[in-house]
Amino acid sequence: MDTQKNIEERLWDYLNGHLSDKESEDVEKLLHSDSQWQKVHEEIISFEAMVKSTELEEPSMRFSKNVMEEITKLKIAPATKSYINNKIIYSIAAFFLLIIGGSLVYMFTQLDYSGGNGTGITNIDFSKYSFDWKQYISPTMLNLFFVADAVIALMLFDRFLNKKKREGRESKGLV
Repeated sequence: MDTQKNIEERLWDYLNGHLSDKESEDVEKLLHSDSQWQKVHEEIISFEAMVKSTELEEPSMRFSKNVMEEITKLKIAPATKSYINNKIIYSIAAFFLLIIGGSLVYMFTQLDYSGGNGTGITNIDFSKYSFDWKQYISPTMLNLFFVADAVIALMLFDRFLNKKKREGRESKGLV
């Protein structure tokens, strides 16, 4: 025996023309013979008639403008302040600066200052060290490292400029 929901679904499909020919014939037979099917069919037809006869209200001409005015009254915080932690940004920048500084310190400590050829350029002799740099640092890795450092530096510079711009607007009373 079909449940009320299944009857409604099949009737909606029948009325919308989503059933095959055989299924449509079966539904028509049930509509002629079964009183429950007839009752549900009448309810659906009356519901459709009610929906079609009811006119939808149109919003006022100023509806969008009224909504936008109400939104401008609210003070909305910038989105990034809610999910970016400054401590994390500063710690990442400090990490990269520490790596760069450490690399520079190591490089300058490994220079051979004793021998010079008068040009002021010193030679670095890495052959006396057993550490093989080529095994760990390739030119591609160095390029990626410097690109990442440049991107981070630009982000920090942009943040600095935005902070100055915001402070200027606050001092003028525009915010």
